[in-house]
Amino acid sequence: MGNSQASNAILAKARAMYGRRLTGHNYQDLLNCRDLPELISYLKTRTSYADALQEVNPVATRRASLEALLRQNLFEQYASLCRYEMNIGHDFYRYFILRSEVQAISNRLQELHARDDDAAYIYNMPEFIKKHSKLNPAAVGAARDFKTLVFALEGTPYEKVLRPFAEDPDFSLENNGILELEAALDGYVYQEMEQIASTKLQGKSREDMLYLLRRQSDLQAIADIYRLKSMLHADRSFIEGRVSVKVSNMTARQLTHLMEAHDAKDVIHRLVATPYANEFYGASFRYIEEGVQKIDYRWHLKNLRFSTNPSVVLFCYIFLAENELTNIIHIIEGVRYDLSPDEIQEMLVGVGD
Repeated sequence: MGNSQASNAILAKARAMYGRRLTGHNYQDLLNCRDLPELISYLKTRTSYADALQEVNPVATRRASLEALLRQNLFEQYASLCRYEMNIGHDFYRYFILRSEVQAISNRLQELHARDDDAAYIYNMPEFIKKHSKLNPAAVGAARDFKTLVFALEGTPYEKVLRPFAEDPDFSLENNGILELEAALDGYVYQEMEQIASTKLQGKSREDMLYLLRRQSDLQAIADIYRLKSMLHADRSFIEGRVSVKVSNMTARQLTHLMEAHDAKDVIHRLVATPYANEFYGASFRYIEEGVQKIDYRWHLKNLRFSTNPSVVLFCYIFLAENELTNIIHIIEGVRYDLSPDEIQEMLVGVGD
C-alpha cells in the first residue's frame, strides 16, 4: 500500500470507527439502566461493543471485569489503526506501544506503593502491541519492590529513566515519590514522540503533529499543577519534579508562572498568559479534570472532522474513543452507587455530538 493510499485509509477508517460511537439515544438508555446486568445487556445487544462483549454473561460479570474488557477493546482499536499507520512510515504507532508499556509499569508501581503482595498483576496487551513491545510483563509482575522492578526493566529504555531514582538512597515511593516516577515516564514518552514528529514529518504536517503532542503534555501538566496546588498547596520546587513539562507549547517563563501560582484558583487565572487562554476563557467546570476533558474534547472532535493529517486524525480518534470509555465507566459507577440519571449525566463529556 502506497503512502497516499495508507494515509487515506487511516482517515477513512478512523472516521468510520468514530461513526460507530454511542449516540445521544444510547447514552440516555444507558443512564436509565437500573443495574449492571441491564447495562451490560444493552452494551452487548444495542451498541458497537457487541463483539467485545460477545462471550460475557451479564448476570455473572463483575464491574472490574467489564471495565477490563472495555479497556482491552480500546487497545484492540489502537492496534487496528496502528497497522495502517505503519504503512506510511511515520512511526507514530510507537506512541501506543510506549503508552501501553508505561501503563503496565505504572500499574505495578501503584501495586508496590500499596504494598499489596497478593495483588493480582493482570495486564493483557493486544497481540499487535505485545509483538512490538520490549517489556517483559512476567518480570514486571514478579517484582516485589521498586529496585527489583527496575532490574526487571533491564534492556528497555525505562531502566535508564528509573534507575537514577533507584540509586538515590533518599528516594521512596512514599511522600509522593511515585508522582516523580510517573512524570519521568511521561516525559520520556513525549520526548520520543516529539523526536519522531521532528524527523519523520515536514512542513505543516510536522507543525500540526508537534502542536498536538505538546498540547497533550501541556493540558496534563495544567491539570497536575492545579491538583497539587489544590490538594497539597505545593510550591514551585515541589511541582517541578512531579509534573512532566519537558515537551510543551509554553515557554519556560509561562510554565514557571503557573507553578508559582498562589493557589489552584490562581492557576486558572494565570492561564491567560498561555497559548490556551482562549480555550479556558469562560469555561465552567467543577473540577480541573472535567474542564480539561471538555476543552480537549472539542479540540479533538474538530480536528478529527477537518484535519487532513492522518497521524493527527489517528490521535484524535483515540482521544475520542477514550473519552467514550470514560463516560461508560462513569455510568457504571453511577449505576453502582444508585445515582440518578441527571447526576450521572453531569459527569459525561461530549454526549450526543
